[in-house]
Amino acid sequence: MYLQPLMRLFSIRVRMLGAIGVVLLLLGIVGGAGLWGMSRQSAVSHEFVGHAFEETLTLSRLRVALSDMSRHEKDMVIQYESPEQMSLANLQWEKAREEVNKEIAHMMQGDADEDNAVLLEMQKRLNDYVAAVEPVVAQIKSGGYDSATVANRMLGRAHDQYAALLVDMQKIQSIIMQEAASLQKEEAYISGQTTLWFGVALALAALVVVPSTLANMQSICQPLDQAQRVATAIMQGDLTQKISTVGRDELTQLMTALGGMQSALVRIVGEVRSSTDSIGTASAEIASGNQDLSTRTEQAASNLQQTASSLEQINGTVRQSADAARQASAMAVANAEVAVRGGHVVGQVVSTMDEINHSSKKISDIIGVIDGIAF
Repeated sequence: MYLQPLMRLFSIRVRMLGAIGVVLLLLGIVGGAGLWGMSRQSAVSHEFVGHAFEETLTLSRLRVALSDMSRHEKDMVIQYESPEQMSLANLQWEKAREEVNKEIAHMMQGDADEDNAVLLEMQKRLNDYVAAVEPVVAQIKSGGYDSATVANRMLGRAHDQYAALLVDMQKIQSIIMQEAASLQKEEAYISGQTTLWFGVALALAALVVVPSTLANMQSICQPLDQAQRVATAIMQGDLTQKISTVGRDELTQLMTALGGMQSALVRIVGEVRSSTDSIGTASAEIASGNQDLSTRTEQAASNLQQTASSLEQINGTVRQSADAARQASAMAVANAEVAVRGGHVVGQVVSTMDEINHSSKKISDIIGVIDGIAF
C-alpha cells in the first residue's frame, strides 16, 4: 500500500494534526451540506408561509368581505320600505366594500406574480360593480322604485359583475393552490437534494477518514511490532535481526536507534570474545611459567639440600680442624717448631672458616631469594 510509505515521510505529530484538520474539513462539508439544505428549505417554507399561506388567509378574508358586501346589498333592497334600516345596511355595505379594496391592495403587495393580473381585473370588476350599485342605492333612498323587486331587478348588471368577481376569486384560489403545490414540490426536491448531498458528504468522509485512519494505524503499529520483536530478540541474545527503516518519522528514528544498539552490541561482544581469547592465551602462558617456576624451585631445593650436605661436611671439617688445633696447641708446648707450624696451620684454618662463613651468608641469601620466588 503506497499510502503508508507516504505517511511515514511525516512525523506522527504532523499526521495527527493533519487527521484533525481533515476531520474538521469533512465535518465542515457535512455540516455545510446540512446547513445549505436547511437554508433552502427554510427559504421555501418562508415563501410558503409568507406568500402562499398569507395569500390564502387574505383570499379568505376577501371572500368574507365580498360575501358581506353582497349580503348588505340584499339588506338594502329588503329594507326598501324602511329608510333607517336601509341606511344602516348601506353603511355596512360601504364598510364591506372598503374591506374588499383593502384586501385586494394587500394581496397585490410584494413581488408581481400571476395572481396580480387577476387582482387587477378584480379591482376593475369591483369598480364596475360599485358603479352599478350606487345609482340603484340612490334611487332606493329617494324612493324612485315602486318596490324592492324592481330595485333588485335594476341590480342585475351589478350581480353580473359580482358573479365575475367570484369567478376571479376562484382563479386566484387556483393560482394560490398551484403556487403552494409548486412550493411543496420544490421543498420535496430540496429535501431530496439535501439528503443526497448529505449522503455524498458522509460517504466522502467515510472514504477519506476510514482508509487514512487504517493506514495511519498500520504505519504506527507495524513499526512498533517490529521494534518489540527486535528488542525481544536482542534480550534473548539474538543479534542477527534485520532492521528496516522507512520514512522520517519518530518510529524510523526508534528503529534506527535499535539498529545502532544492535551494531554496538555486536561490536562489544566481538571485543569481549577477542579479550577472552587473549586471556586464555595469557592464562596458558602463566600456567607454563608456573610449571617452569615449579621446576626451578625443585632444582633450587635440590641445590639447597646439596649445599646443606656440603655445610655438614664443612662443619665436620671445622670440628676436625678445631681438634687438630687443640692437639697442635698441646704439641706447641712441647715443640716450638711444631708450634710454629701448628700456628700456620691454625691461621690457614681460620682463613678457611672465614671463607666458609662468607659462603654460608651467600647461600642464605640464595635461599631467601628462592623462598621469595617459591612462596
